[in-house]
Amino acid sequence: MALATALDSTGAGLMTADKIVGFLGEKPNPVILLLVIFVVTCLLTNFMSNTATTALMVPIAVSLANGMNADPRAVVIATVIAGSCAYATPIGMPANTMVVGLGGYKFKDYVKSGLPLILVSFVLCMILLPILFPFY
Repeated sequence: MALATALDSTGAGLMTADKIVGFLGEKPNPVILLLVIFVVTCLLTNFMSNTATTALMVPIAVSLANGMNADPRAVVIATVIAGSCAYATPIGMPANTMVVGLGGYKFKDYVKSGLPLILVSFVLCMILLPILFPFY
């Protein structure tokens, strides 16, 4: 929570949001924005704490949606779901880290089983979120 407050008060969240919007173009499609937020959050959460990733990305997602004059609910929910997709590495979740040694798992075991789970979450989010939480 402190990280989210720091991002908001320093303007770092808004700056990152501006960079992403600049990368996507002047009037990005909200679904493309949803896709980018999901992918960035999902990548980060597999290498950092899922809680820290979500706290980092939610203010950025809200800034992006507000910058497009869109309802931020879909991107916030996508951010939260993507922040929970720490399946592909043993790093992002303490439970994964605890069982990697005990179970004799290797890094690639997490990748092989985690990527399909992330793909399912991604596809469901991209289909359902714009329907359940319209942007405009």
